[in-house]
Amino acid sequence: MDPTSLPQFRDVPWRWIAYATSALTVAAIVFAFNHQIEIKQDVPCEIVSSSEVKIRGISGLVTSIYAQPAAHIAQGAPLFRLQRDLSLASDGSQRFDFDARMRDEQLAAADAQWAQRKIQLRAQLDGAQATEASRRAELPALDEQIAQTEALAAGSARKLERLESAAGLVTANRVEDARADVHQARSSVAQSVARRAQLVGEIGASRNTRADLEAQLKELDARHARDVQDIQLRFEQSRQDTTISAPKAGIVTFSSLVPGRMLAPEDVALVIATGDDRGLRAALLIPSRRRGFVRIGQTVRLKFDAFPYTKFGTYEARIDALSDTTVEAPATPGGNPRNASKPAGDNYMAWATLRGRTFDFEGQHFEILPGMRAMASIVVERRTIAEWVLAPLFRVLRG
Repeated sequence: MDPTSLPQFRDVPWRWIAYATSALTVAAIVFAFNHQIEIKQDVPCEIVSSSEVKIRGISGLVTSIYAQPAAHIAQGAPLFRLQRDLSLASDGSQRFDFDARMRDEQLAAADAQWAQRKIQLRAQLDGAQATEASRRAELPALDEQIAQTEALAAGSARKLERLESAAGLVTANRVEDARADVHQARSSVAQSVARRAQLVGEIGASRNTRADLEAQLKELDARHARDVQDIQLRFEQSRQDTTISAPKAGIVTFSSLVPGRMLAPEDVALVIATGDDRGLRAALLIPSRRRGFVRIGQTVRLKFDAFPYTKFGTYEARIDALSDTTVEAPATPGGNPRNASKPAGDNYMAWATLRGRTFDFEGQHFEILPGMRAMASIVVERRTIAEWVLAPLFRVLRG
């Protein structure tokens, strides 16, 4: 083509080109300052189900298995047994046998000490009861003696009155003898009353001694029960042979247990289906620097590892719960420790409820299973195009 045949736009004034360019520029600037874009971040999540309980986070050597796959188990039923300490004691026996033998010896010593002290207290209590009984038996005889002595004293007093009224007819010696008899009778009455008061005091002291001994017996029994509990508790705390029980009733749907296998904390030992089906949920780990942008009711997009989102797309879910405190991030499947440069507990938990149990794609329904991992795309911020392009400038202007 001849270059001279290209359009020269000589029929369009230059000012109209300038006007159009300016209008487009102004429209683009207005659009950039008014139209907002969503800034998203992908966070890891895992699909969990309220109808399944995973037994994990424990370590040790599997020695016994009590629950097999497809078995119905009750809450609290033993599932399996772990041996955590394979070392030998100083006498060459296994650590568990040594600890059990020491526990039995401590229990036997505590029982012997308790029995001996109880025999002593029981003997003292029997003696106090016998003393109180003898003092109580002495009281009626003493009361009768006091009554007789008072009668004799009254008779002596009447005799003295008669002699004093006939003083001119009797000798003075008889009057003096009568007076001595009165004083002696009254002294006997006073001694008997004092003895009775002493007996009452001794009975009260014996009663107090008996009550104190009974209290000591009860305290001895309580102390013995506490000592036995302490011995059992120390044994349980130091015991390395652990039996794991079922937290809920259900059916064992999965078991990775084999006698002789060494379990690691990240291994799933058992999975129990409880039948309490309340739908699937996604457990999301929200970084602390993004927690302020996440709210309840917010929509998230799940990108399942099992269903590549480049082909299958994303799955929509809605956040219905958020934690108010940070939690420790779980270990990776490979068992690698967390990054040491990050502080412990630098993530928040969020829970999103799934609308169903299947991933629908082009008329096909793929089942979503508990334990599947995904990346949740969360909208953490909304900015205008101008703020996004001129972010460094806005940071300077905002200080």
